[in-house]
Amino acid sequence: MIHFNAGVSLRKTAIAICLVATSLGATQAVAEPELTIKAAHAASATNTGHLALEFIDEQMRERTEGRIGLEIFPNGQLGGERELIESLQLGNLDMAFVSSAPLGSFNKEYFALDIPFLFKDRESVYRVLDGEVGQGLLDSLERVGLHGVGYWENGFRQLTNNVKPIYTPADLDGMKMRTMENEVHIAAWREEGANPAPLAFSELFTALQQGTFDAQEGPINLFYDMKFFEVQKYITKTNHIYSPFVVLMNPEVTARMSDEDRAIFEEVFAESKAYQRKLAQEADDKAEAAMPEITFVELTAEQQAEFAGRMGPVIDMVKKKVGAEAVDRIMAIANGE
Repeated sequence: MIHFNAGVSLRKTAIAICLVATSLGATQAVAEPELTIKAAHAASATNTGHLALEFIDEQMRERTEGRIGLEIFPNGQLGGERELIESLQLGNLDMAFVSSAPLGSFNKEYFALDIPFLFKDRESVYRVLDGEVGQGLLDSLERVGLHGVGYWENGFRQLTNNVKPIYTPADLDGMKMRTMENEVHIAAWREEGANPAPLAFSELFTALQQGTFDAQEGPINLFYDMKFFEVQKYITKTNHIYSPFVVLMNPEVTARMSDEDRAIFEEVFAESKAYQRKLAQEADDKAEAAMPEITFVELTAEQQAEFAGRMGPVIDMVKKKVGAEAVDRIMAIANGE
């Protein structure tokens, strides 16, 4: 007859549970990165910038053998773009991507990228952003407690509204329009005849839904990601501004990396830029195809010129802020001169 010793059996079971728990704990400790980069943004989790952050997280964990990883907070969970920039400066956040427009309030040199109709196509964009001018702008952020990592693509910005198709500036007369928190953008839309006012991006959907604003502007893929098609009916392809995502970090984060890990991060970021830009270029076409209920307005060259022709005072405004020589240089590079 086999005698069951309950006490011995329970002790063995307890020991086994402790060993398993200890093993699991050790596994979790190994899996936890030595450096977890806290990253945030104001866009959705389907946005191409978010996908690029996930790419960086995956590649950094793999190439550093788990030493470095990202923790990502999308959808404005940690604040709008201005708040994210301020959090980076204060050291409460490690990494973020933001539109270039809010950066003008922190570093006036970035106002130069907000000149309407500065860029005709992506080739002209990359001549500026991926060259000495773009790197100089990134380097200048060190003066305000930010480390500029590089540029991803937000895309060419378009005009959207819920009132009527827009073909000329006259069609905008008196229309209530949301802009980014950027005085150059506000001045530009005032010149076009709209009644512009700034509002944090995180509050925009509700404001459009409630009729606080009739119109807004931004890339088509972002319009789709944020489901603005539920509260807007018309998109006019003005291509008035190319909006890059500027990827930023708190300078102390990169300082904490070893030379080897910093080199790995730079390599991974370069790959993420190519990956994200490809996704972004495809995203506008996919978004447009997915919104058959939206009326898209294609401007003629003459109509586009009518919008661009009103920007003289805005260009003068930017020159006073940034310096005429710097603005003239950027415009010349953009034009391939």
